[in-house]
Amino acid sequence: MIIKIELTTSSLGDTVASISQVDKYQKLTNHTVHFIINAKYVDLFKPVYPNINFDEPVRYDELKVLHVNLDQPLEKYASDLLGLPFEETCAKVATVIKDRPIKEKYFTISIQSTHQGRYWNAKKGWNILLNLLKQRYGLTAVCVDMYNSYGTKDCYNTVPSGAIDKTGISLLESTHYMNHAEFHIGTSNGLSWLAHAVGKKVVLITNVTKKWCEFTTNVIRIDNESVCHGCLNEKPFDKYDWNWCPNHKNTKRMFECTTSISPHDVFDKIKNNITIK
Repeated sequence: MIIKIELTTSSLGDTVASISQVDKYQKLTNHTVHFIINAKYVDLFKPVYPNINFDEPVRYDELKVLHVNLDQPLEKYASDLLGLPFEETCAKVATVIKDRPIKEKYFTISIQSTHQGRYWNAKKGWNILLNLLKQRYGLTAVCVDMYNSYGTKDCYNTVPSGAIDKTGISLLESTHYMNHAEFHIGTSNGLSWLAHAVGKKVVLITNVTKKWCEFTTNVIRIDNESVCHGCLNEKPFDKYDWNWCPNHKNTKRMFECTTSISPHDVFDKIKNNITIK
């Protein structure tokens, strides 16, 4: 049988979360599978999933449309659609095989996201954290986001001044930087999923999602459940509201999910969980 599986979102994170389940489905059924994803991601997956087609089929016997919501783990949407028992599986991605791009030891970061609630909103959080890691371990940060600055006219988020700015490089080039990095620090965004697929330990700064939403292996999750948290998994999301904060918008508690996470909280978790020689 020829099966067309269509992913309705163009999100990198949703794509990474789905691909391993599609792979399991193809191997279990031995069907010819065409997985239709955003074209700019195909080069990440085609070399490492030769059993999956990423082009539009001329004909197909069955269409499976994959919608992703946020009321359960991201991978589970794909496993449910495909009739598989849910088991978290780390995806694979192609990486560029080249020498280290930077001589000194470094880590990669991804600070940008799709709305302000997903950002780490602690005041000067990134700059302070990068200084702490530089002073303690001599580590340099390399930012591999798509954009140097992103947001709205009233709320722009810019790459920390202490980071090497590699924004705008291709996703394949980003995997090259991630591959040689000590670890990756990111928010709940697609590049954190990409770093996880590369095999890097991910320091995930997120409190807008529940613990079960993202990957749970090879990760140091930084959250604070003593304050408002997890609304992205509980409330209908308004994609047209950049400052979406359903419980505390325009109050002193706005974005407290991440303003409550200090740079020292993140630094201490790294210090206690990652061995840096």
